Amino acid sequence: MQKEMKIITALVTPFNPDLSINYHMVDQLIERQIAEGADGIVIGGTTGEAHLLDKQEMYELYHYVVKYAKRIPIYLGVGSASTNETLKLIKRFNHLDVAGFLVVVPYYVLPPQKGLIKHFQLLSEASEKPLILYHIPKRTGITLTLDSLAKLKSCSRITMIKEACLDKKRLSKLKKLLPWEIMLGDDSLFLWGIRHRIDGIISVISNSHLSLMKQCLRNRKQWKEYRLALALLKGYPNPVGIKVLLKKMGFSVGSVRLPLCE
Repeated sequence: MQKEMKIITALVTPFNPDLSINYHMVDQLIERQIAEGADGIVIGGTTGEAHLLDKQEMYELYHYVVKYAKRIPIYLGVGSASTNETLKLIKRFNHLDVAGFLVVVPYYVLPPQKGLIKHFQLLSEASEKPLILYHIPKRTGITLTLDSLAKLKSCSRITMIKEACLDKKRLSKLKKLLPWEIMLGDDSLFLWGIRHRIDGIISVISNSHLSLMKQCLRNRKQWKEYRLALALLKGYPNPVGIKVLLKKMGFSVGSVRLPLCE
């Protein structure tokens, strides 16, 4: 029997008016995800403004959310442009009771494929947790080729890939190529993913519409409503749009940090 598509939420980081982390709202958002049946949450990803948090904030937030680990799988964003820095983060958080780490392809520095392969091999060797390889060429400026991914199949710690591109042919090839779970990284492909039996999605709009997405898995009549919900984010970069939407729904998630703005 075909497994139901997983929906993991890339959680926003809520801020107070002074832009400090709003831990009361962190609790509310996670409790809502648990109540609505999320298959996991990512803390400190792109949607969580990870690169706009300082190191101390990251450490405090990650240690804070671990209290939910027995109720919902928690994945911590630990990626950076530097292999050494990412290794330090993995080693720092290895002891935490979390489901795994999200590791983005190194951004800005434009490494060669050989360097990318070595990067992920070293991360796999260092990690005591499963890894989600996060491929998002639009933001990193680099594409991890299928040939390179094939060479990473032996990395035992990599169990998922978050593929945040709109190339459906590439996604179909990944299904055949890799032994990992294939997770969509763009909400616009969610309905396509249902039709093509993709393993799951790491979603932004599930912050606000997880219940609707769960309904879409079982009832195509809800697909039109999902498209209407997704249209509410149009014209906003992530995570600006989802924070605007959550505030309209009554959740005090605060603003985004500069250089992002509403």
